[in-house]
Amino acid sequence: MATFFVISVMAEDRTGIVADVTTAIRDLGGNLADMSQTVLRGYFTMILLASFPEEVTPDGIRAALRAVEGRTPFEVGVRVADGELPAEATVIADRQYVLTAVGPDRTGLVSAVAEYLRQKEINIRDLSTCVDNGVYTMILLLDLPSGADVARLKRSLQIAMEDVALSVELRHHALFRSTNEI
Repeated sequence: MATFFVISVMAEDRTGIVADVTTAIRDLGGNLADMSQTVLRGYFTMILLASFPEEVTPDGIRAALRAVEGRTPFEVGVRVADGELPAEATVIADRQYVLTAVGPDRTGLVSAVAEYLRQKEINIRDLSTCVDNGVYTMILLLDLPSGADVARLKRSLQIAMEDVALSVELRHHALFRSTNEI
């Protein structure tokens, strides 16, 4: 029986980290299920979910990753995934929306958006932000609750975000993808 682990890795960025991490996981008999990786201002960050043979332990995973960390040490987190995991990620495509928010950079923008979404019981599935020349941009992948009134939500969101000077746009995920793919 396989055991699923959630693993996080952070380090100063360098070429080859993805290859090193995934090779170490493969060499332990691990099978990647889901992974997200990005570089934030020179810092490599990765979180992944992988299944391993039952004899693999969190300490064994940490040791394998430390063996390939190179000149910059890895910060590694390993946790056994709790409970039964679905065979594949569950996506309710008709309820997935993309929210983009753009405005002048200032403290508390992500907090304002996240708090609004929490109050509306909207789950944030993915979030990416960046600041460029004083302009803060957020892109969020959201799961709307069943039966949500999207038109009403759009109006409410625009009014709520005026207080923090954010221009927001909410679009169905399929529409966002078709208009933003290369």
